[in-house]
Amino acid sequence: MKALKIILGAVTGLFALTVVIYWFNLDTKAVKLIEKPMMNHYDNMPRDNRL
Repeated sequence: MKALKIILGAVTGLFALTVVIYWFNLDTKAVKLIEKPMMNHYDNMPRDNRL
C-alpha cells in the first residue's frame, strides 16, 4: 500500500509539472533562450557546399 501511495504521488507530481509547463508555455521560452546562441554557432560553421 505504501508503494502505491509513492507511485500515485509521483504520477500526480509529474502531471502537475507538465500542466505548469503547458500553462506558462515554458518549453517555447526555453527554446527562445538558446535559439540565438545556436544560430550563431551554426552560422559560423564551415560549409562544404555553397547554396
